[in-house]
Amino acid sequence: MHKPNLDEAADLSLKVVSLSRPSSFSGKIEDAHGKHKEFSAHVRIIAASHFLPFSIAVSEETPTEPYQWKVSRRSGHTAMYAGIRSLSDNPNADCTHVGWIGNYKDLKGEEHSCDDLSHDSRSNICKELEKYDAVPVFVDESTANGHYEGYSKQILWPLLHYMSWSDSNPMKPAWWDCYNKVSKTFAAAISAIYKEGDIVWIHDYHLLLLPEMFRALNPKATIGLFLHSPFPSSELFRSLPNRKEILYGMLGSTSIGFQTYSYARHFLSSCTRVLGLESTPTGIDNMGNMVAIGVFPIGIDARQVQERRSLPTVQTKMKSLREMFANKRIIIGRDRLDEVAGIKQKLEAFEKFLEMYPEWQNNVVLIQVTQPGQTRQPKLEAKISELVTSINSNYGSLEFMPVMYHHTFLNTDEYMALLNIADLCLITVIRDGMNTGSLEYVVCQQDKHSPLLLSEFTGTAGSVSGAIQINPWDYQGVAQAIDTALRMSPEEKKVRYKEMYRHVMNHDAQYWATTVIQDLRATVLAGQSSSVTPKLDMALFIKGFKASKRRMIMLDYDGTLTPITNIPAQALPPPEMLEALRTLCADPRNFVSVISGRDRAFLELHLGDIEGLALSGEHGSFIRYPGGEWINLLAEMDMSWKDEVLSIFEFYTERTVGATIEAKETSITWHFRNADPEYGEFQAKECMNHLENSVVSKRPVEILVGKKCLEVRPISVNKGEIVKRLMGANPKQWDFVVCAGDDKTDEDMFRSLRTIKRSVAGNVGGEEGQHAVSTSVGTGTNWSSTSMRLPPYYFTITVGPPDKRSAAAWHVSSSHDVVEALMLLAACDNAE
Repeated sequence: MHKPNLDEAADLSLKVVSLSRPSSFSGKIEDAHGKHKEFSAHVRIIAASHFLPFSIAVSEETPTEPYQWKVSRRSGHTAMYAGIRSLSDNPNADCTHVGWIGNYKDLKGEEHSCDDLSHDSRSNICKELEKYDAVPVFVDESTANGHYEGYSKQILWPLLHYMSWSDSNPMKPAWWDCYNKVSKTFAAAISAIYKEGDIVWIHDYHLLLLPEMFRALNPKATIGLFLHSPFPSSELFRSLPNRKEILYGMLGSTSIGFQTYSYARHFLSSCTRVLGLESTPTGIDNMGNMVAIGVFPIGIDARQVQERRSLPTVQTKMKSLREMFANKRIIIGRDRLDEVAGIKQKLEAFEKFLEMYPEWQNNVVLIQVTQPGQTRQPKLEAKISELVTSINSNYGSLEFMPVMYHHTFLNTDEYMALLNIADLCLITVIRDGMNTGSLEYVVCQQDKHSPLLLSEFTGTAGSVSGAIQINPWDYQGVAQAIDTALRMSPEEKKVRYKEMYRHVMNHDAQYWATTVIQDLRATVLAGQSSSVTPKLDMALFIKGFKASKRRMIMLDYDGTLTPITNIPAQALPPPEMLEALRTLCADPRNFVSVISGRDRAFLELHLGDIEGLALSGEHGSFIRYPGGEWINLLAEMDMSWKDEVLSIFEFYTERTVGATIEAKETSITWHFRNADPEYGEFQAKECMNHLENSVVSKRPVEILVGKKCLEVRPISVNKGEIVKRLMGANPKQWDFVVCAGDDKTDEDMFRSLRTIKRSVAGNVGGEEGQHAVSTSVGTGTNWSSTSMRLPPYYFTITVGPPDKRSAAAWHVSSSHDVVEALMLLAACDNAE
């Protein structure tokens, strides 16, 4: 189907163009595009952004409803829109764009909400946008205003850009409700066109709740989220009242992309500190689901910029500007009128420059163009006007003004002309997600190679190596940098420009979009190919229990029978778990034991009154059979190493706020769960190195790395040995075995049982037993799917995500699931 040329329409219908879409120019740009890889297999992509890249107006042919519509290109976010649009150019991809259509224009050019449009008029909008692979989302005016003008612009945008909220305009509860409602509307709209296997790619801070909401409707969906704005430090982000909801909303994604590594690092830190989740530099464990984290700096549509800068109309504007500023060096700046744009800092620095270098007075002009910001800021406008007046009064004359300040929309030709003739581009933003304007400037400077002064607080600063980085708050430093740039030799200009140009050409918007989608697909494929532990088959579990006559049930405590808590003493057994254990222990066919890392005093206090329950403490150092006394299995072992370990742990405890020591009879544990998450991990590694060099290399002990803890114990002690002891010399007597645990100490139990299972299966006569052996051996960490379903039934169960590396045959998600399974077994006993 032929699609209208919206780039042509844009020339006529747009007043503001911030050209930021990727490509390249003249032969070299085409070469850059040739590097973009095609997708190896066909992929269908649904891109979601707050606004569609289109605006609509009533067609002259239909002055009354139902209206027909004209579609034109919407201004702003052109880098994002160009990247999304470029995906459709890939022969192996189809891309549909979902977003809010906004208001429409009537025949007089006046804007109206779509709320009152008839069903037929809305249907015609959908039909018209279908030609552009776009699906509109209709949001009522009140909700749209609370979502966009309220929560997004008044709360999230300032927070993400390190700005404090205005006391005169506090957050309204209705804004948060609108933010939720819009995300739900988007989730429903995407679900209506979603097909299994599609990739859903969600953009920016307006839709941070959408990943979780969409996953609730489509649990197996591949969801990418890309945040175009900065992400602040955790210390600032945690001040957001809805911080947890926002983070969990984002973590509904399969993968989250950021502009820079620092933004990704701040997000990881927020998830660790606010939600208490485990993370690595490349991902977050969101309650069993690994969410990948990536860094993908966006580019611009260099081909589009090149085409526009070369138009005859632009050349005419360039000639006019050169005549207007003959014999003057031109510094340009173009920003939104926001606090974060750094316009005030730019003017202060320029005034300092004229003061420090009087030889440049009357020889340099700063052309500063601003356009409306996120919100109206009268105080900032007044301050900027005051600064402009002061500079022009002190350093100007009737014939010449050193600052030409334009608070207006520039048309595209004028903007391109300024970028072409500039002798210096000065960008002093104090916080910006990327700043694609600097990349447009590079494309337009192929003839002059003029320098770029770029704030170190832009996302672009980390990738445009040829730019001169500046601190906008250091007025004297910026002034010196302006002087240095204006005096720069042609040779140095060329070298610096070559570096910037290469980056812009090789990392355009098409490259960005393709890279994000390829990385997302690779993440999904990696998850599919990794070893996955199946979820516990409850039907088989119950079947095996009912069919058996001799049952062995072995259970870990912390993280298995009770959730992990920040304070270990608070991990108390829930009543339903105690009741299930009592019921199971009352059946003579069952042998039930709790094998824990806890000391025997704790186990005796909370579980000791359950008749028929066996207990093992300190990871197998002690055991108490039903009705018997505690047996110390390490009574003859030398424990003099404990003093050395204790002194090392005390050293790190004194230097790690929140860390504690748990001294047991046969082991010592250093807990850092309540310490600063990042510093705690760092100190744990340092402590571990210290122990390995000072103690482990000389004594018969080992270090066990647990969940937020380090434990030193005798090398001959582990839970696997207790399992062997409990199973006895004749393990064939047990035709139903259950073993559940959640951490590394429990892997010893799983490995021991896997060995026993193979031994028992090998001794079973007949074809069935031989098949069990052949399918069990050599399966790596996973059990054979066939042997798991044959008697004798061995259910080794790890608590955690399915992709957790474990020797267990099955998994459940939480300790709650373990207790539920025990309650089901207890119910079977009661029924009999």
